[in-house]
Amino acid sequence: MTIKATTTRDLRKNFKRIADDVADYNDVVFIARPENKNVVLLSESEYNSWQETNYLLSTKANRDALQKGMTQSHSSKSLTPEEWDKLTEDND
Repeated sequence: MTIKATTTRDLRKNFKRIADDVADYNDVVFIARPENKNVVLLSESEYNSWQETNYLLSTKANRDALQKGMTQSHSSKSLTPEEWDKLTEDND
């Protein structure tokens, strides 16, 4: 992902190329406008990713569960594939 900046004039002149770069490479483009009314152009997949992240972080329970998972992951308190297989075999 690359973050670029452009003006509305340049955007109008080069919209197809800029839109293709945004869609193909997940570039993010800051578009400078008069009176500091700037906008950001990003791909639909990047937008959806932001929306999902916002949803996942929207409640304390989700944030706590994600933090617990990250802590376990970083402290090697996760299961190895072999441990997972053994657990699933024991439950069959």
